[in-house]
Amino acid sequence: MNVLFLVNNTKISPNANGGASVYFSHLQLLAKLNYKVHVLMIDFADGKKAALSSNVTPEYVQEIKGFYTEIHHFQVAQIPPNGIINRIKTAISSPEKFEYFFVNTTNEKILKKYISENNIHLVWAEWRWTAILANYANLDTPIIYAHHDWEFKLRKLKSKLSFMQKFHLKQKKRVELDLVKSVNACISASYTETQEIKDYGNPNALYIPLTYEQVELVENTEETPTIVHLGGMGTTANRIGLERFLEVSWNDLKTQLPNVTLKVIGNLKYASESLLQRLKDPQIECLGFVEDLMSELKPYDIHIIPWEYNTGTRTRIPLVFNYAQVLVCTKEAASCYPEVIHDQNSILSNDLQHMTQQLIDLYNNTEKRIFIGDNARKTFLQSFTADEQLEKLKVFLESL
Repeated sequence: MNVLFLVNNTKISPNANGGASVYFSHLQLLAKLNYKVHVLMIDFADGKKAALSSNVTPEYVQEIKGFYTEIHHFQVAQIPPNGIINRIKTAISSPEKFEYFFVNTTNEKILKKYISENNIHLVWAEWRWTAILANYANLDTPIIYAHHDWEFKLRKLKSKLSFMQKFHLKQKKRVELDLVKSVNACISASYTETQEIKDYGNPNALYIPLTYEQVELVENTEETPTIVHLGGMGTTANRIGLERFLEVSWNDLKTQLPNVTLKVIGNLKYASESLLQRLKDPQIECLGFVEDLMSELKPYDIHIIPWEYNTGTRTRIPLVFNYAQVLVCTKEAASCYPEVIHDQNSILSNDLQHMTQQLIDLYNNTEKRIFIGDNARKTFLQSFTADEQLEKLKVFLESL
């Protein structure tokens, strides 16, 4: 089967950010199914000219060699409607064209030509924008939407919205809900969002958890555990979750555990000023982006995910399990994975106050940390490797 894999023009890697790790996981699964995968790196930069070329950024694709048959860069055309009257008409009748200027006949013709010339049987669209591009191009080819999150839900959590922001968000919600119903099928790494897609009207929705390659564990020789937070601050859940943890829990932890240390791994580029100030603490070590996590993610250390909402996919959870670390996470954040079970392979918190007490209890309980970490590793091997998900995905795709 020939598959067209549409993905944002960014790095595809299991260790760059959450989105990049999902891209990598899905592309690896398709490659392992022995499909002939044609990758289009979609560049959504502003510009009225569309261009298809082989000028792919080497850094973006250096980790996916062997996963594809061919790969191209696709600069889409962004064409806004002319005149205020046309703009108003578009808002009413075609919200996808009102919000996304890359929905136009120029890009549609290029996609259709590529699909025809390469005898594409299936279009796999990663994340929202590539799915919108494909869905509204009137293709005759089945489309799989690899759903990452709901923009209309996540955006409400970020900040207070103005009237115009609320209007645009309402329009985007119309597009999002039409999108999941219009495509042939959806794949999601979140169990809860898979169920939501079905509730919104598409029964062809499949839960495929995020997958990683198994790592070899290193010995942890430290007498006391380190608390670890992993993830760049460009991700809302990481940024807000970490700041909330430092605001609510950190001082109480230091009072109860005077020698406690926190290791923060990930790029701080998008951290707020208030978060940066909180990180200037002698008991917090900020490592920035770490290419090789082996030396930093040691078995039985405590790994926190303090995000307090059920949005998107917590891509770090399988990674934490892979390294046999002890996950301490809010129940809401972990709800995307039914494989995560409290007091078996993780510790789940009602809220951040509850998390604080759980961390204090775990810190000096070596036996419990080893029990949780070992079970986490077993769960990873049972559920979060590509080989464990292949057959389920194969059956689903062939049914389409």
